[in-house]
Amino acid sequence: MLRMTGSLLICLVCIWVGFSAADRLRRRRDFLECFVISLSVLETEITFGMRGLGTIFRDMSSDDRLYGLYGSCAETLAERGIKTAWSDAVNGVCDNAALTGADAETIRALGSELGMSDVGGQKRAIERTAELLSKSADEAGERCMRLTKVYRGCGVLSGIFAVLMLM
Repeated sequence: MLRMTGSLLICLVCIWVGFSAADRLRRRRDFLECFVISLSVLETEITFGMRGLGTIFRDMSSDDRLYGLYGSCAETLAERGIKTAWSDAVNGVCDNAALTGADAETIRALGSELGMSDVGGQKRAIERTAELLSKSADEAGERCMRLTKVYRGCGVLSGIFAVLMLM
């Protein structure tokens, strides 16, 4: 009985690892797609809204798919400044959103442009970031579609293989 329980646990852990890897791909894809859409909203708000960044970020913080990026930045914006608040907010969502280093650096670079230049400069920075992240989102979507079933299948098969090796 103990041997069977141990085998079952090993199999379940292998399956969990495979499904977890597939979930990371999905979370990255979803975050990047949602963030690119939010950048167009941010650009519109900066161009036509004539409101402060803190207010804009608070209004944009309701989307759960962004893991609280804008809300976290809005909370610390007044006391830390835009560059530090944005960088800290990006660092806070990197693990939850399963971002790569390049994704995080691209998003982090936007913080040095927001609120630091005129509306035209901010608009160009947002457009540049949206273009880079759109490419990353397309790549993430393609990877997710291609590798999700592979990771799940490998998890299941490695679990079965581990159980068979132990028996």
